[in-house]
Amino acid sequence: MKEYDEDEALKAMGAALGENAPSNEDLYQVLDLIFDYYDENGELEIDAEADDDTDIDDMVAFIAKYLKGKSDSTLTTEQIKTLILAEIAYEDSLL
Repeated sequence: MKEYDEDEALKAMGAALGENAPSNEDLYQVLDLIFDYYDENGELEIDAEADDDTDIDDMVAFIAKYLKGKSDSTLTTEQIKTLILAEIAYEDSLL
């Protein structure tokens, strides 16, 4: 199994939006918020009995709410969802 590489995750996220990709700073902020969401929902804890299904729509809402209140980001909810799915696909590629 490969080790998680933040730069590779950011690259995958940027590629998912192609020419519409936000700045690297915005990508990093979304990546950070993905892990904040995991942490707040106990999804960073190792538990063999845990259900692995992350509520993507809830994560999108969590990130969109944060960005709306704390940032000048212009990412749409659809773009945020695309970035999340790209990060998850990157995670899955490591297995």
